[in-house]
Amino acid sequence: MKNETIISPELQRFMELHKIPNLTSLLQIEDEILLGMAGFGWRMMREVLELRELD
Repeated sequence: MKNETIISPELQRFMELHKIPNLTSLLQIEDEILLGMAGFGWRMMREVLELRELD
């Protein structure tokens, strides 16, 4: 993954809320787990899926 990858402010806040340290860690979390976490929704799921394609 490129160092200059830009994520939405919404996804950034979600990562901070759940203390997810970086994108690599986020992308390793299973979809079902993410969707069950507070504050995570389908719009962010789409963004995560797109980021996984770049990885």
